[in-house]
Amino acid sequence: MILKQCCDALEQRKLTIAFIESASSGYLSSQFSIFKNSGADILLGGLVSYDPSIKISILHIPSALIEQHTAESAEVTQAMAQHGKRLFPHADFIVACTGLLKPGGSATAEKPEGTFYLSILCKQQIFNFYYLISGTPLQRLNQLTDFTAKEVLHLIQAEY
Repeated sequence: MILKQCCDALEQRKLTIAFIESASSGYLSSQFSIFKNSGADILLGGLVSYDPSIKISILHIPSALIEQHTAESAEVTQAMAQHGKRLFPHADFIVACTGLLKPGGSATAEKPEGTFYLSILCKQQIFNFYYLISGTPLQRLNQLTDFTAKEVLHLIQAEY
């Protein structure tokens, strides 16, 4: 299981992770907390910024950026990761996620339901990812968790 491999790699290298989530509503944080010692050893915490007002008031994302690109966009996701570093300065990885888990939001023909954006801040570098995931909301969240674990594990292997 890729999530366990990722958590084990974080723990073995004494690396920490924090999440700034929107569409995933804390699901990523919860999944990264279920393995041995991960809560104490790797997961620093997270922020669910589902509503744009939280992105603006707590993360200090400019409202103009949200208005220009929507709250569910690559640009806002990257800003969430960058601004999240202020909330979790000791985290080795800041993972930010936005997207369209279910109907509504800023869905369009070009950005349909099932679209997700992931930004990972590691060693002052941002790594951006885009996924179009099908299935039920829970199936999408489980796939998103696997994709996130795969990307973090890849960065651990490349950077540490």
